[in-house]
Amino acid sequence: MRIWRGRHSAPLIIIWVVALGLAALMYQVENSQPAYTELLRPVYVIVFGVALIITWKWFRARTGGARTDRRQRDRRRSDRRDDGEDLE
Repeated sequence: MRIWRGRHSAPLIIIWVVALGLAALMYQVENSQPAYTELLRPVYVIVFGVALIITWKWFRARTGGARTDRRQRDRRRSDRRDDGEDLE
């Protein structure tokens, strides 16, 4: 599935599936061992914080158009191609 200027959304979906999977695993551990509740609460915040940061970077890397996307413009000077002498 392509979204956001024709880019693939798979990396974004994978990050959130992994984050939710880790949260589900931690929830199961928390239910089976209630003593770990206080220990796992900060881990929930860390997992979802990392997912949010990666999501923000994913969107940020795809905004800005030609200003930030170096692939949209030719970084070499096009005038150099025609002005040089033939070295034949």
